[in-house]
Amino acid sequence: MSGVAREWAVVLIFLVSVIGLTLLEAFWIKRSGWAGFGRSLAFSVLTNFIGLAIGFFAMFVVFGVVLAMAWDGSIEKFPLRDYGIVAFLVFGVLFFPLFLMMCKRLFLKLFKIQTGKTAWLFALAAALSVFIISLGLPALAAYLLM
Repeated sequence: MSGVAREWAVVLIFLVSVIGLTLLEAFWIKRSGWAGFGRSLAFSVLTNFIGLAIGFFAMFVVFGVVLAMAWDGSIEKFPLRDYGIVAFLVFGVLFFPLFLMMCKRLFLKLFKIQTGKTAWLFALAAALSVFIISLGLPALAAYLLM
């Protein structure tokens, strides 16, 4: 398999996993009896799109800034040295699932789907599954295909 085909396979696995998780989440909400399929699908698509777009953008900015600082040597002048860089990178990674969870929780309330403790647990479980599976499967595929 050529290098370009491997790269497209990883992208395809990412897209299929995100679409599959979005549909699974909509069926989960419908099966729980919280909302009809149309509203649950709209909720799932909207929250995943907003969460993935802003989450990936934040990760791109954080890692891009660290990479740019490493290239021009200004990373040596960073005030907190390695601890600051590690904290910055941890923030970049954790922002994605935390923002996605808060987005899902907010839209559960706005769509009048669910409130209370179950809404928080659902938002946490859905955000973690989207974060882990949508990044984990393509990473595993990239490792196995290379």
